[in-house]
Parts: sequence; C-alpha cells; structure tokens
Amino acid sequence: MPSLISPGKIHRLELENFKSYKGHQVIGPFYDFTAIIGPNGAGKSNLMDAISFVLGVRTGQLRGAQLKDLIYAFDDREKEQKGRRAFVRLVYQMGNGSELHFTRTITSSGGSEYRIDGKVVTWDEYKARLKSLGILVNARNFLVFQGDVESIASKNPKELTALLEQISGSEELKRDYEQLEAEKAVAEEKSALAYQKKRTVVLERKQKKEQKEEAEKHIRLQDRLVCFTGFFLSEFIKFNQNVSFISCVMLRNPTSEPLNFCFWLSHNHYIVWCV
Repeated sequence: MPSLISPGKIHRLELENFKSYKGHQVIGPFYDFTAIIGPNGAGKSNLMDAISFVLGVRTGQLRGAQLKDLIYAFDDREKEQKGRRAFVRLVYQMGNGSELHFTRTITSSGGSEYRIDGKVVTWDEYKARLKSLGILVNARNFLVFQGDVESIASKNPKELTALLEQISGSEELKRDYEQLEAEKAVAEEKSALAYQKKRTVVLERKQKKEQKEEAEKHIRLQDRLVCFTGFFLSEFIKFNQNVSFISCVMLRNPTSEPLNFCFWLSHNHYIVWCV
C-alpha cells in the first residue's frame, strides 16, 4: 500500500459502552495540544485505554484480562443478558481536511470486529492502513502510558536500545534481518569453498598443461631419435656390403618400457645397438 503519511491528527472519539463510558459518547474535537484533567475516577485513564483499544493495542495492556472486561457493566441484569457490545470509533483528520473512521467493536461473543469508514476489514488490513499513517501498532510509537517515563529513565543501555528498536519499528524486521544474516553467512561460506575449488582447478590445470608439454616434447625427441637411427642405419648398410644379416628384436624389461635392439652380423662379429 502506498504511503499516506501526511500531517494529520485525532479529531474526535466516539465511544459506546466502553469501560466507564455508558451509552454513546462523543469526545472532542481535539486540538493540536489537548489536556484531559479531572479527579480520580473521572475516566482519564479509560480515555487513554479507548485510544489504545481502537488503535489495536492488546487487551493485556488495557487493564483487562479479556475483551468483555472492557464493556460497560450494566446495573440492569436484563440489558446485560440481551447482548454486551461496545465500540470505539476514532475519527482521524487528514491534512487536507478529509476524515478516516477507524472502528473497533467488541462483539457479543467476546471477539473484535474492525471497520474502516464503516467497511468490515481484516486485522491485517486495519493494521496496514494505520501503518500507512505512521501508526505502528506493534511498536506502540504513538502512546506513552502512565509510568513509562520513570521506566525509561531506569533502563540500562541495552534495554534503551531495545526500546528504540521497538519505537522505530525496526524490531518487526529483526526476524527477517537475522534470517538474511544467516543466509548471507551460508552464501559467503559457499563462495569461499567455490573460490578454493577454483584455485585448485586452476593449479591442476597448470600442472596438467606442464605435464602435457613435457610429454609432447618427449614424444618429439623420440620421433627424432627414431628418424636419426633409421637414417644412420640405412647409410651404414649402404657402405657395408659384407653384411650377413641385420635383425631387429624387441626385448621387454620387466621394470621398464620395451627396448628395441638391432643385431648386425659381419664376418662372424655381432654388433648390437639400441633403437
């Protein structure tokens, strides 16, 4: 959802049978700075609870064990048995003067129903619309409860950091961040292994190339040796007509490559050379 963040404010509240507010009550309009004053028991804290409730704060933070505890307690037992319902409607005024109506209702079954401009929506849609206005429900960056100031003053640096992460909303991204960090570590490890394998392959390739060049050189030298041997042998035969016979045989050394030997017999003399 595109961001709708713009200068805006709570214009008024409409409550019905919420905590100490019996029936339908309209509180407001509120100004840029509004102070709620009154004696003990006048409902100041309940007004804070109403704002918290309609903005999606959990029941446990509203001084109630369950949602039904937030419904006005009727003296008339008959009315109470007909169906206990309550709602809080927050009218949010945008910078251009238009209004958004956020309504949270406690149903007779003890559940919550959410509406935006009168249309029933899911909790995720409700929360997303609030987030588009810069109101982070999970971070509670829009409320300072009684005792919060003293609590903040007594926190150590680590706790203050956690609080700042909560208020800024970065805490919501902590799980994703940790998961991405783990994936990054795995990727770096795989990259290091791949780099090491590449270095090994490059080194082996260099060694194989050197071995290949050495083997090719050896083969070339062997070919030259054979050619020279054949040439000198043919020349030798031409100038020695008294040759009785020339025989070439191959002997195999058990521990080495086969060896070629040529025998020349002339006037009962044997001459042997290796080819």
